[in-house]
Amino acid sequence: MIDPETVSINKIPPPVLIEEVLIDRVSVANDELQPAIAHRSEITLAPGQNNLEINYTALSFVNSEQLKFKYKLEDLDADWNEVGTRRTAYYSYLPPGEYVFRVIAANRDGVWNEEGASVKVRVNPPFYRTWWFLLLLFLTVIILIAFVYYLRVRQLKLKAAQHEEFSRQLIASQELERGRIAAEMHDGLGQSLAIIKNRAMISLSKPYDQHETLEQLKEIAEASTEAIDEVHEIIYDLRPIHLDRLGLTGAIEDMAERIAEINDLKLSKDVADIDNVFSKQSENSVYRIVQESLNNVVKHSKATAIELTVKQERAGVRIVVKDNGEGFEPDQVKGSRRKGGFGLIGMSERAKLLGGQTIIESAKGAGTKVSIILPTGRPKD
Repeated sequence: MIDPETVSINKIPPPVLIEEVLIDRVSVANDELQPAIAHRSEITLAPGQNNLEINYTALSFVNSEQLKFKYKLEDLDADWNEVGTRRTAYYSYLPPGEYVFRVIAANRDGVWNEEGASVKVRVNPPFYRTWWFLLLLFLTVIILIAFVYYLRVRQLKLKAAQHEEFSRQLIASQELERGRIAAEMHDGLGQSLAIIKNRAMISLSKPYDQHETLEQLKEIAEASTEAIDEVHEIIYDLRPIHLDRLGLTGAIEDMAERIAEINDLKLSKDVADIDNVFSKQSENSVYRIVQESLNNVVKHSKATAIELTVKQERAGVRIVVKDNGEGFEPDQVKGSRRKGGFGLIGMSERAKLLGGQTIIESAKGAGTKVSIILPTGRPKD
């Protein structure tokens, strides 16, 4: 028989202690878990260390074998693990981070020590998951992208420089060839045709008696005259001799007036004095640019009127050739060569070699406006 009133209840919760921590079955130094710092001492797992074992206990002098325990690893376990009388916690793998292991105990009468004991657990990440490594990796990728971009830009600039040098040499070679042909035609074919004309004129002055001979000599004279005129025209096209005689400004005006007169175009011009603004070599290219612009109007625009403007601005010399022709879509002819010379491509290439740019404004039925902006001085190498 038992009198319930005589049965005593132990209302004092048992104190809880963490006895030992093992990492990969190796015990952590005991001084890290002294009671004075046990509540917030810290255990660190290095990268590669996985198994964590924590041994804990509670103090009781009455039926200690009936003590019950609960534990959890905060920030990992959602709830308490009720393990009964077991005094060991096992974790085979912990993700990198910071955790707090807490354990509480209850005596045989179910009085719990809610405060229990705790220890802070830090799991260090491997180097490739650290913030400094990720930052270094990000910076490395940025540097690599920048380096690749630099190499690509350098390659494109090198190709552009090679193309520009090729174009420069090509144009220079063409100018030399034109000069050579002009000299040969002037000294050779021109003189020959003049002799033919003179002989024909002598034959006309002494007709003899044969009517057929007179007719042929007359035709020879007319053909010779036409050949000489044609030679002069070819020489003019191959080498702008007016540059030396009239200067760049006068040569441009003379050329524009001559083209307008020959092709029955109404010409409106406003040409500023640009003599000695460009180098001698550049003057030749500027003349060719204007010549090609006017020839494009004659060959392709079907215009009746043309405006030529040459003026100096802060940015350099602006050349504008505007017509009232049928116009075109610039995108449809971009990159294509027209018959009769370099055309738009030639103008753009020459302007580029001088460090300038070409702007083409046109539309079907609205005419065409070509603007060339050239910096003064010598072109950049």
